[in-house]
Amino acid sequence: MSAEKYLVYLTGLSTYTLIVWGGYVTLGGYGLGCGTYWPTCNGMLVPTADWAAVVEYVHRILTIVTGIILLVSTVAVWKMKPRPSGASRALTFAIVLLFVQSLVGGDVVVTALDPIVATIHLAFATAVLTTIIFACAFIYTWDKPASTATKIT
Repeated sequence: MSAEKYLVYLTGLSTYTLIVWGGYVTLGGYGLGCGTYWPTCNGMLVPTADWAAVVEYVHRILTIVTGIILLVSTVAVWKMKPRPSGASRALTFAIVLLFVQSLVGGDVVVTALDPIVATIHLAFATAVLTTIIFACAFIYTWDKPASTATKIT
């Protein structure tokens, strides 16, 4: 199996982990652990040892890590020769969705956990994961086309 396939699968796992951690942030009541500050945490770049701030801050760090993995995965798949078009398109779309979803996540904090904004944030997270699952399916079923070299008879 190619390194690109593993990268796409890692992207799916990272995205799933991010969403599960986001559920912990929400259900644990840690959504305002960093106050209504975004992207800083209570006005600081690194949070204090307050558990609520750490939980929310980890969610932000996971978002950055997932975004980097997604970007690396997308570039790697786009560089494949020949390129698996379904996977490359799905990953590119996932980058756009993750960017919008991250901005909405900032709005969740700034609006002090407004339920409508939080629901939109979850909807985008679900769309990101779904798109990456499609990329995983496309890359799993993708086989490099057979060589077009001429056979000698």
